[in-house]
Order: sequence, then C-alpha cells, then structure tokens
Amino acid sequence: MRLASPNGDEQAMRDDRDRKQFRGYHVAQVCLNGHSINDSSDSYPEYNQRFCAACGAETITTCWHCNDTIRGAVRGELNWGNYHPPAFCHNCGKPYPWMQDRLQTAKDLLYNDDKLSLEEREKLWGILGYVMSDPKADLVAAKKKLFEIEIAKALPATRDLLMDFMAKLTAEMMKS
Repeated sequence: MRLASPNGDEQAMRDDRDRKQFRGYHVAQVCLNGHSINDSSDSYPEYNQRFCAACGAETITTCWHCNDTIRGAVRGELNWGNYHPPAFCHNCGKPYPWMQDRLQTAKDLLYNDDKLSLEEREKLWGILGYVMSDPKADLVAAKKKLFEIEIAKALPATRDLLMDFMAKLTAEMMKS
C-alpha cells in the first residue's frame, strides 16, 4: 500500500521525479584519443570498455583536471550515433586529453618553425586559440582569415598542417 504525501499530491511527486530523470546529461565514456565509447555510461554500464576497440587507448569518464564527469548524451533524447565528445570540460574549461594532444602538437609545430619570429608564433597561437575556443562566434571567419594571412610566412609543411588541423577541429567542434 502506498501512502499519500502529506498534501495528498502523490501523483505530482511521481511526475516531478520522472521529469528530473530526463534533465541534464548522461556520463560519457571516451578514450584518451577522443573516440566515443559509451555516451550513456551511467545508464548502460554493460557497454563500457576499459580500452578503446578502435585504438587501444585507455578510457575515461571524468575530467583529469577537476574530476567532473564528461557530458554525454542529453537525457531523454535519442542520440543514436550523433554524440561527439566535447573538446573542453564544461566545468573547468580545460581541454580533455584528446584535445590537449592536438593543441600541443599544433603548438609544437608552430613554435618549431624557424621562418616565424617569436612574436609571429605567439600571434598565430592566439588567433588559433580564439578560433578553437568558439568556432561559432561572430569573429571566427575574420580570425581565420587573419590566421591564413599570418601563416603564409611559415614553412609550407607548417602552413599546410596547421590549416588542415584548424579546418578539421573546427568541423568537429561544430558538430557538438
């Protein structure tokens, strides 16, 4: 036998509880290289994996910096393959390991280009950081153009790789 709530509103309490379970995000499981393993690891742990089947990397469900969970699928929505792991933590703003690796590779490439002065490298890194921080922002198109103008001074290999990196990363982040 169920007891009614003190105000006699048991159905309203049940409805509120049901609505709450559809708020927010599931916890995602992602490998260190950015492959999505399980976008609902909290609700479907039977699909979790210790290592990625695509690349063999270890998997994580929390940010290494702040220990908050990685946002997965939106609760109550059918995602069926539309989930893309975020590049940055929603709680602390730091890049996840897969993004950190990409950013560090781009930075190393940029800072090892002898045709660019330190000032030019820093300027390019700042522009690239802006574009990567919010690819949907109003100034992104202008910042990309500035990047193209400035990167023209770099070695061809640096220029081509960084332009490719920026294009792919922007496309990935636009999916989110």
